[in-house]
Amino acid sequence: MNKHEKFLEFNGKNIVFLNIDGVYWIALKPICEALNIDAFRSIKNVKSDPILGSEWSKQTTQVSKNGKKQLRNVTCLSEKYIYGWLFSLRSDSKELIEYKRTCYELLYNHFHGTITNRKEILLERNKIDDEIFLIKKSLKEEDDKYQELENLITKRKALSNQLNIIDKELVKQPELFSN
Repeated sequence: MNKHEKFLEFNGKNIVFLNIDGVYWIALKPICEALNIDAFRSIKNVKSDPILGSEWSKQTTQVSKNGKKQLRNVTCLSEKYIYGWLFSLRSDSKELIEYKRTCYELLYNHFHGTITNRKEILLERNKIDDEIFLIKKSLKEEDDKYQELENLITKRKALSNQLNIIDKELVKQPELFSN
């Protein structure tokens, strides 16, 4: 078994990310503590959830207590489920409310930017394709329209490159679209 640990500091707490054979497992209790919510109740809810109840796992990690390192079993969810779990949390904790507000904004900006920007680029590219077709139809090699056509082809290539960049970014985020 291939295993290593990473830490992310969030609201003054170290969030443990355990990579076990390519799957990241995230400890729940430190997240609850960072969001100032009841860890015991939140973990109990995970275990009784119809989806998350079969997805949680106990993982062993090394923790420091009173300056000594010791092994401890921690309740974790895989990264695939952690973000949805965070949205399921209910509390008046200002830390949780602030975190959720940030997540809503990030999700909106990601999907709105991806979807609307892609649509606008596609519409512009189609318009250029139509112009290229019309110019080609009326073009003679010595015609002054030749440079106009070359400019449109260059713009179209640039738009296609922008679409490719957006698509590559989407592919880099498989957790949004896989499984």
